[in-house]
Amino acid sequence: MKYLSLIVLLFTNVAYSQDALEQQTQQAFQRAASVAEPSIVRIQTIGGVDLIGKLLTSTGPTTGVVVREDGYIITSSFNFISKPASIIVTLPNQERFAATVVAQDDSKMLTLLKIDTKGLRPLEPTSKASIEVGQWSLALGRTFDMKFPNISVGIVSAKDRIWGRAVQSDAKISPVNYGGPLVDIHGHGIGILAPLSPDRQGVSAGVEWYDSGIGFAVYLEDIYASLDRMIEGETLKAGLLGVSFEDNGPLSGEAVILKIRPESPADQAGLLVDDVVVGINELPISRTPELKHILGSKYAGDTVVLKIKRGAEVFEKSMILVGELRAYEFAALGILPGRDFEAKGVSIRQVLSETVEGVLKPGDVIVRLNETEVNNRAELAEQLTNIEPEATVELGLLRNAQLDEGKIETVSVKLQAFPHARPDNVEPQTASTPKDPVTAKTGRFNQQVPGEEQTSEEKNFWCYVPENYNPSVSYSLVVWIHPKGDTRESDVLAGWKELCQERNIILVGPRAEDVSGWALNEQEHVRLASTWAIENFTIDPSRVALMAQDDSGVFASELAFKYRELFRGMILIDSPLRVAPPDNDPDTKLLICFVTKEGSTFKEAIEKTVTALQKRFFPTDHIIETEPTQSFHPETVHELGIWIDAMDRL
Repeated sequence: MKYLSLIVLLFTNVAYSQDALEQQTQQAFQRAASVAEPSIVRIQTIGGVDLIGKLLTSTGPTTGVVVREDGYIITSSFNFISKPASIIVTLPNQERFAATVVAQDDSKMLTLLKIDTKGLRPLEPTSKASIEVGQWSLALGRTFDMKFPNISVGIVSAKDRIWGRAVQSDAKISPVNYGGPLVDIHGHGIGILAPLSPDRQGVSAGVEWYDSGIGFAVYLEDIYASLDRMIEGETLKAGLLGVSFEDNGPLSGEAVILKIRPESPADQAGLLVDDVVVGINELPISRTPELKHILGSKYAGDTVVLKIKRGAEVFEKSMILVGELRAYEFAALGILPGRDFEAKGVSIRQVLSETVEGVLKPGDVIVRLNETEVNNRAELAEQLTNIEPEATVELGLLRNAQLDEGKIETVSVKLQAFPHARPDNVEPQTASTPKDPVTAKTGRFNQQVPGEEQTSEEKNFWCYVPENYNPSVSYSLVVWIHPKGDTRESDVLAGWKELCQERNIILVGPRAEDVSGWALNEQEHVRLASTWAIENFTIDPSRVALMAQDDSGVFASELAFKYRELFRGMILIDSPLRVAPPDNDPDTKLLICFVTKEGSTFKEAIEKTVTALQKRFFPTDHIIETEPTQSFHPETVHELGIWIDAMDRL
């Protein structure tokens, strides 16, 4: 009985201690929120667009943080994605003020506001050096109750994410709290909550992760360090060197320069391809991610000193980073390559440019560009990215009559700017009859994305593979992103079936979970459906295109810009570009084709979009239908077939 009493007493004390610990933890969270509370304001926007695709923009209450006593407030640029007409800030004491935008930080996706008042309490920052993985972190907002901030509790799960710009927390962060603070257990500011992504830029980049336990906050200490520049009205941009490295993610090795953009800081400093960056600002660098982390916190206008290794020589170069690089322009030979992937070199299927007619002929095989051997189309395309239009190059050719003899003839060719318009005509190369029986599925069929739990037909995708499919021939892949309200499968198949057979095209049609439109989190489903087709059929990676119509153009554009290595073309039917394009990337050329239907209300907007993209050197074509039709006009399909067939032109 004595021992039983001791056991009961022991468990009672343990339970009491547990309750006391939970109560103390709760009180600590409340104290931390109380310390930060005077610095947290509510932000409301008036006017603007409510929806971008299916993404609900922040036209309702969001959050901001006071950073100076005389009315300066920092918040997430995501809160103004709707381009509101007015911005209202409500202080903790219920006072309301009209706010003006002072400046933006385009690198960290932040916006600085100003209201006409004084005596505010700025949020005290905690030092970056004191932040530790595993410590408590509280995501605060002022969107529901003006009396006390709303709180989400988590831990700091990683430091120096997004190339050194942000801390990561597993606290649940809602888009309505973007712009609010992430604070420590003492109520000091760790950072400002914002949607960020390591893979892409933009005010909505990373917003799809908000309910996944992955949230980011830009270091508040860094914000204060650059605050004076923003108060002066300077829009801060990420500092760019103008170089590219081999990128294998966290496993990337030493920072060997692969490409240098013309007229960039690196170009003007005299850096060369194959130079190795071994240090920056007196800090040693052994791997590319280390360099990216240091550069990630630098702005345009900052000066960096790189230590460069060139062969046995090691030297330093100082350069001033820039916010924008000269738009990259692709150079072209003016040919359509053959598709015999087993042969060495690049055969010429068709000469497309008058400037090289007679110099280059169908059937010629390019085996050398200047002094570099060419084994296949990918190598030739890669070499061309390092050469500017108007440059003269020497090509080593095997002529038809010399193929067996192996005699190389050298010719000089002047490169041209990559053309926007599709060729006038490309003769189709219909697949030959396969020698062996084809085991792959052909015709129209439904398919499930491997690894996805799918029980509803609406959640899978449909596919059409020409009945004459030959796995020894390379095919184009067109991924149909249907408009809201109707998947239009029968229309697409009826309009495109004959073309698919004629020009070796495979169709994939993902289905939105809700036919009323595409949700942002369905991007992965489309990517997986496209990847499935590439893995199961002979697809040329340079001829993979998205095709969208009307409202689905926004979703397709976001996909194309996010997955640059996967999608190399985009067809937008009656849909102007509503998503800001990234810079032209020499490693992932993206071809764009607009189709404007007769009587379209978007005609003027599409024409302006085409002009703007062409000025930025995106290869951008435009097909205008002259006959009104709701379906796929045969002449338009024919022209799109030529555009798709020529996506791999060089």
